[in-house]
Amino acid sequence: MNGMHAGNMPAAMVGLPTPAGHQAELNYIYGLVEELSRQLAQNQRALEEVVSGVGKVRGRARSQSLTNDELLNAAGEELKNQDENIDQLVSILTEALEKAKFSRDANAALLSQYSQVMYTMLKKFHEYKAKHVQDVAAWHHSYRAQLAEARAENSRLREQIWEMQAHAGKANELVRKFRAEYDKDEKRWERTVDAKAMRQELRFWKRMAMPELPDDDEFWSDDDDIIDRAEKERQKELQKLDAEQQAQAAQAVAEETAANEAAESSGLGEMSGSNHDGSGVTGVPTEVPQPPVS
Repeated sequence: MNGMHAGNMPAAMVGLPTPAGHQAELNYIYGLVEELSRQLAQNQRALEEVVSGVGKVRGRARSQSLTNDELLNAAGEELKNQDENIDQLVSILTEALEKAKFSRDANAALLSQYSQVMYTMLKKFHEYKAKHVQDVAAWHHSYRAQLAEARAENSRLREQIWEMQAHAGKANELVRKFRAEYDKDEKRWERTVDAKAMRQELRFWKRMAMPELPDDDEFWSDDDDIIDRAEKERQKELQKLDAEQQAQAAQAVAEETAANEAAESSGLGEMSGSNHDGSGVTGVPTEVPQPPVS
């Protein structure tokens, strides 16, 4: 409610503004009116309760035909019973209040412990998060350093490969030039052709002179201009030495097997001699023949 919209003001002042001081006074008066209205409502309810109680007492007096003294005594007993009920209710409420206070203190202690635990947990969580971030940052720093080092090494190797390819290209070009210049020499080419023809003719006459040699004999090989004769002899010596080593190893295995068989046969001979004559003298085992040495 304000001064501009009050229902009891003249119609001529409806559209006019209200001064600030008047508005404050009107608000204060309206607050007092509301407070008095609430108090009046409470008094009306209390009066209604009193009237209702008096009506109940009068109705009871009429129904039971009680005198004033009897009515006062009955009212006193009721009041006494109400006092006893009130004392019991007060006791129950006091006990409930004590339980509520105890529960409040317990809840406060529990809440304090919970807040302490949460504080500790959050503190540890923040410490862990800080350490984790620090470790991850260190790991990223190390990884980036290793990656930069690997990239530098890769670049260095690529440069070396490019240099090797460049040198190889130059060497290949020089070899091609040398081969081209080497093949341009007609006299050398004629000497090579003549030497090849001479070797073929010599091999033909050797075949005619030595028909007992097979066709796949290495004597007829055409690689005498590629592999030296001394190298061929050395390879033959190596093959012969390898064959001798294999023969010696086979002979050693055969001798070991024969020794084991001899030991087993001697044990069986001792057992048979002791069973037949009881003298305890063992017979001489027969000598095991040795395999021929190849």
